[in-house]
Amino acid sequence: MFNHASSNTDGLGTFPSNPYSSAGEYGPASTDVRHHFSLSGSISTKWNFRFSPYLVMDSGPPFDITAGRDLYGDTLFNGRPGIATDPLKPGVIQTKYGLLDPNPTPDERILPRNFGRGPGQISMNLRVAKTIAFGPSIERAEATFTGPGSGAGRRDTGGAFGMGAAGPASTVINHRFNLSISMSVRNLLNHTNPGPIIGAITSPLFGFANQAAGSGGGGGGGGFTESANNRRLELQMRLSF
Repeated sequence: MFNHASSNTDGLGTFPSNPYSSAGEYGPASTDVRHHFSLSGSISTKWNFRFSPYLVMDSGPPFDITAGRDLYGDTLFNGRPGIATDPLKPGVIQTKYGLLDPNPTPDERILPRNFGRGPGQISMNLRVAKTIAFGPSIERAEATFTGPGSGAGRRDTGGAFGMGAAGPASTVINHRFNLSISMSVRNLLNHTNPGPIIGAITSPLFGFANQAAGSGGGGGGGGFTESANNRRLELQMRLSF
């Protein structure tokens, strides 16, 4: 899936960087995750093993880059830095987004909202199952319904009534007991997805996350929520009779 979303706000808790101007506020929305890929299915193999993978991959979400201090005296710390034109100006910080000035002057252009991009995320789970049938065999005959309006594989419900006729009977063999053994592997790749990215350029953690995805702090997480970041295996057994 390809997605592109722009806005000038990310909700009720969003305030403009500059309370006196809305310039630069229209930009990528917090939901502007450009690429999303998901894959799931069920694969049967030899010896009646069944593999059920679930894979989700997202490209990086945007994050707002801020100066890390109250620039306009409004008790908010969401003021964005300026795009420096003088590399020799005191306080200018070199980032992968260019030279940014945490003390912007009126002649400097302010960095647009949600200009940063975080890393992509990936999550892969896998379930492996096998059913072992044992015990006395139970045979039953099933007749197929053929003719107009029958449909493929429809069972006879007792009489044709001009709609078709019963076809040849097939024998289905079941066993008295069925033991299902399955292994669920969460985070098969043992990959840690980062949570919200720190956007304050004056922070030593600028461009990094200090928590895992979905572990709190308003970062959401969606399909990447992780109660534990390590690979986890769960064994399940079920006996039906």
